Amino acid sequence: MKKLFYLSLLLISVLLVILFASCSFSDIPSIPNGAIDATNHGLSPYNTASDNSKALQALIDSLSEDNGGIVFIPRGEYYFSANGTQTIGSHCIKMRSNVSIMGDGVETVLKPTGESLYGLDMFYFNDYLDTGDGIYLENCNFENFTIDAEETTLKTYTSAGKGFMFNLFRNCHWNNVTVKNTDATGFGVDCPIDSSIINCVAIGCGKAADEDSGGASGFGIGYGFANGEDILIKGCDSRDNKKFGFFFEHQGRFNSLKYSAYDYHCFEVADCTASGNLYNYGGICAADVSYTSCTSLSAKKYGFYFENSTDSNVISCESKGDLVSSFAILKSDNYDVKGICIDKCRGISTRYGVRIMSAGSGFMSENTVESCDFSSTEEYTIYTSGHIVGLALYDNMTDLNINYFADRIDSLENRDNSWN
Repeated sequence: MKKLFYLSLLLISVLLVILFASCSFSDIPSIPNGAIDATNHGLSPYNTASDNSKALQALIDSLSEDNGGIVFIPRGEYYFSANGTQTIGSHCIKMRSNVSIMGDGVETVLKPTGESLYGLDMFYFNDYLDTGDGIYLENCNFENFTIDAEETTLKTYTSAGKGFMFNLFRNCHWNNVTVKNTDATGFGVDCPIDSSIINCVAIGCGKAADEDSGGASGFGIGYGFANGEDILIKGCDSRDNKKFGFFFEHQGRFNSLKYSAYDYHCFEVADCTASGNLYNYGGICAADVSYTSCTSLSAKKYGFYFENSTDSNVISCESKGDLVSSFAILKSDNYDVKGICIDKCRGISTRYGVRIMSAGSGFMSENTVESCDFSSTEEYTIYTSGHIVGLALYDNMTDLNINYFADRIDSLENRDNSWN
């Protein structure tokens, strides 16, 4: 009987050890090799927002001065407040080159908080705007954490109030980062070189804006400081943001002297999903943008929208349930709009398959819709307005063979479509 009693005690002890070990190991953060745990340097879920901002900024500054490093932030909610001002707006943290930020997954939540005059950015770098010096932020990675700005407010909307507000950066990469509820754009990162955004999410960004405001999007990439700017955005999700899900714009539309580079750019967005934005994908004064194998769902206006843009492609994408049109191209003012190609795409269950709208001076030409399938359009498959210099429509299919062509199209190549 004693032997049975001791065997039972031993079995219970072993089970308790196993249970304790499994619980303990699950609570131990997986710190990357060589990383510095920020909670050993003053960061804490129990701190004031001001103390957290100062502690994290001090650690980043120290690492940058010492050849860089990785800052690790364990799971938990960390509040931050304004810790610096900029030309427009304020920020919690100013990033430094050669420093990376890594969390322990979606449960590492960084929460900027408080009212600001013009908007509060969580992570900021823009020496070009602040000082006029064309200095790049370089060699930074951001992985495995969430920014949730639900507790920020502002008095006057500008373009500030982002999760990331960077201008001029090189070899910077985002992976598995979520940005939510910012007053302006979630990922607002301009003038990239050799950079990428992979498997990231933007939700409910632009909360302080209206539909006529600038920015206020999930992923917004400005460019035009130097020739050869490029970025890859892949496997990302952007939903319920005020303006665009994903968009690109040349910054020369705001300052043609500071942003005068127009050549050799390469912007690729692949395998992404966007839903519930005003425009799910597109560009304003954009060029050299390629959307490939992307999905648009239930845009409040257009699934894919290019305004005053050139030399961009939408390839093998699907746009479904968009309120006005699956695809749209607009020319206004004195811009030339040319080289927009919609190829091997599907436009499903919307009012228009493609809208092509031309107004103002400038030329609308060399745009192509080819090998596309438009199903369940309600009014027109192709709808054009204004003066169009040239348009090519090849090998397209639709179950609604009704189109509207503007009175003046100088050159219309319209062949091998289901409506011919």
